[in-house]
Amino acid sequence: MQTYFQNLLKEHDLKVTKNRLMMLEALQEDDTFLSAEALHKKLLKHNKTLSLSTVYRAMEALVEVGIISPVNIETSKETLYELSHDEHAHHLICLKCHKIIHFHHCPVQGYGQTIEKQYGFKVKEHKLELYGYCDKCQNA
Repeated sequence: MQTYFQNLLKEHDLKVTKNRLMMLEALQEDDTFLSAEALHKKLLKHNKTLSLSTVYRAMEALVEVGIISPVNIETSKETLYELSHDEHAHHLICLKCHKIIHFHHCPVQGYGQTIEKQYGFKVKEHKLELYGYCDKCQNA
């Protein structure tokens, strides 16, 4: 996976650094949303000298070129981040355990066209987050 991330950074004219590679691998490994602080804490296990400001700067650069995406979730006070997806995706978010499930079926895709016609508003993107309880929390 490291070669993939190395190539991805090079494609976006970003310097390939150990810290950036570790960050991308951590986001890939968890396949969930992480705050900069949570990512920093996780990476300290591998690099004891990594500063939080370095994580923030790297995250900013990765967001700017679209490698990672910031996500603002109602249940979190912090901005969370995830690897950008090639496919359009939405999220199911458990209110109890905060598990996040990605789903790719888009129930609002056609609705954007209706909005464009009705209001003359050109829709460029949309996000859908549904909040509830995952199977595990429902059964607990």
